[in-house]
Amino acid sequence: MDRPPPKLEKRPPAPEPPAWATDPEGLLVSRPGHVRMALTGGVASGKSTVAELLRAFGARIIDFDLLAREALEPGGASFEAAAAIFGPKSRGKDGTLDRAFIARRIFRDPKLREALEAEIHPYTWKRMTEELRRLKDAPFVVADVPLLFEARLNTLFSPTVLCFASAQVQLKRLRDRSGDLSGRQAMRIIRSQMPPAEKLRLAECVISNDGPIRETIRQTRALWDRLNVPGAVFAPRGAQAPPDQEAGSPVCPGRGTPAPE
Repeated sequence: MDRPPPKLEKRPPAPEPPAWATDPEGLLVSRPGHVRMALTGGVASGKSTVAELLRAFGARIIDFDLLAREALEPGGASFEAAAAIFGPKSRGKDGTLDRAFIARRIFRDPKLREALEAEIHPYTWKRMTEELRRLKDAPFVVADVPLLFEARLNTLFSPTVLCFASAQVQLKRLRDRSGDLSGRQAMRIIRSQMPPAEKLRLAECVISNDGPIRETIRQTRALWDRLNVPGAVFAPRGAQAPPDQEAGSPVCPGRGTPAPE
C-alpha cells in the first residue's frame, strides 16, 4: 500500500518590512536581464568573498556597511544622533566616532544596538534607492545587506542569498583576523546575531562557505549563471526555499543543506 507523501512544513507568514523600507518605483524587481539580488550572511560567513566574486563576474555591488559608515562620518546623517546615544566617550580625539568603543557597547546592550540601527537603517535604505536609480540600466545589481533578515528587509527582494558558515568556522575566522579577541568574545558576537537555523529557513538561496575557496567559487558561479540566462525565472519577492529543497536544486544552484549549530 502506497504511503501518502509527507506534508511540507507550514511556515508562518513573513513579517512586514519597516515603514521606511518601500519600493514604490519597483527598483528592486528582478526580471531576466535585470537582476536585483540581496546578499546576506552572519559575521565571518564569507559574505565579502562572495560579493567580490560577484563583482568579478560583472555585478554592481551596493554595500550597506559602507553606507552606514558614511552616515556615521562627522557631518553625516547619523553622526550626532550616534554620539548622543553612546555619550561623550564615543568620540575620539580627532572628533570621529570610536567604532571599537561603540562595537563593544552594542554587543553588550541590545537596546543600544536597536537605537543605533533605528537611526542608520532608514538612511542606508534611502541611499540604496538613490544608487539603484543611478544603476537602473545595470543588468545585475547586488545589495549587500548584513542584517537583511533581522531588519525584515528580505520580503522586498528576490532572490535572497544567504552565505552560511558553521559556528566553528565563524569562530576560527573571527579569531584569526582579530588576534586579541578571546573565544568568549567571539562567541558573544556570533550569538548576538539571528540564529543560523532561522536564516536558513528564510533564505531563498544558500551558499555554503565552510569548505575550500574553490567550492565557494563553484557555488557562486552556478548561481550567477542561473540568474543570468534569458529565461531566468524569479520567485515572488520575499520567497523562501521549500523545506525539502536539496543541494544543487535548479531553483537555486549552490543551495546547501548545512546543519545549523
